[in-house]
Amino acid sequence: MPPSEPIAELKGKPIVQVGIVVRDVVRTAKRYTKLFGAGPWQFTDIEPTEIQLHDQALGEVDACVRIATANLGKLQIELLQPMYGPSTHMEFLNRHGQGVHHLSFGGIDGHDRTVEKFANAGIGVEMQGLIGGAATFTYLASQQALGTIIEIVKPAPPDNAPNLKPWGTWPVDGPGAIDLEGKRIVQVGIVVEDVEQIARQYWELLGVGPWHFLHFQPPHLADCRLHGVAVRDSDFGLKAAVANLGDLQFELLEPTHGVSTHREFLNAHGPGIHHVSFGAVKDHDEVLMSLAEEGIEPESSGILGGAAAFTYLSTQDALGTIWELGKTISGKKSSLKPYGSYP
Repeated sequence: MPPSEPIAELKGKPIVQVGIVVRDVVRTAKRYTKLFGAGPWQFTDIEPTEIQLHDQALGEVDACVRIATANLGKLQIELLQPMYGPSTHMEFLNRHGQGVHHLSFGGIDGHDRTVEKFANAGIGVEMQGLIGGAATFTYLASQQALGTIIEIVKPAPPDNAPNLKPWGTWPVDGPGAIDLEGKRIVQVGIVVEDVEQIARQYWELLGVGPWHFLHFQPPHLADCRLHGVAVRDSDFGLKAAVANLGDLQFELLEPTHGVSTHREFLNAHGPGIHHVSFGAVKDHDEVLMSLAEEGIEPESSGILGGAAAFTYLSTQDALGTIWELGKTISGKKSSLKPYGSYP
């Protein structure tokens, strides 16, 4: 039986930030502004102290990560460029290339107690450090258990504000290729090796659930394309699990057979966040045409349950991760039905 309460006291607290490791934060922030009209961006160089990496204190070391931050609706996008020194960001970039590095709950009460509870559950510290001499960030080594790193922050005391100052900004001068009016981030898609196991761990560790399990396969998955090439229906299959945490949906995706963007991601990167999604948008087709003019083509697309279309955009190089757009097919009722749930 699942526990009545999650291990971590985070139930009901929303994700506030998506952290994306990139090679060049300035270049990537400018692309976000051009494509999404996102911004203004603030650029800051952070040199953390009292660093722990993989549960080991590093002592006196020099390390720096350059960040750029901007809001997309309620969520903050944080771009991270490792500059020098040891860090989880440098390891991530060297191992995986660009991609979503973490999801953050931001500042929480009981930070130290939460870290201890995760450690007792077998999830240690990926990286921890002091920012601006005041606030503590902790990345939890939750990659295997949850498919991604989770961040929590111990806020600075009221009388000791972090001594951090942005060194520059990038403004928004006008709309981007995508009109963000009425759009918000509604989902993160996480590729894993076993959706049912990972869903149980999300419930037991974070209290995220209930989960509903789905098979994305013919005849409920059709008209699939990968890198512009039509994929035979028999060569594409996924298991999925979906659950909500506040306004954000978690979608776990397990490629079961055949070729897919998810299988390519798993083979190249291992488990991790595959995409960030705006969900269904009214101007789906117009957005695709606008992005094509900017050199952004679909990574993969298809029809789910006969009632909804999905398009993954090939934005990995430009924006650090795949972004997804959906479209509701008018007058159609979905044929997709869950095959199970948890708990």
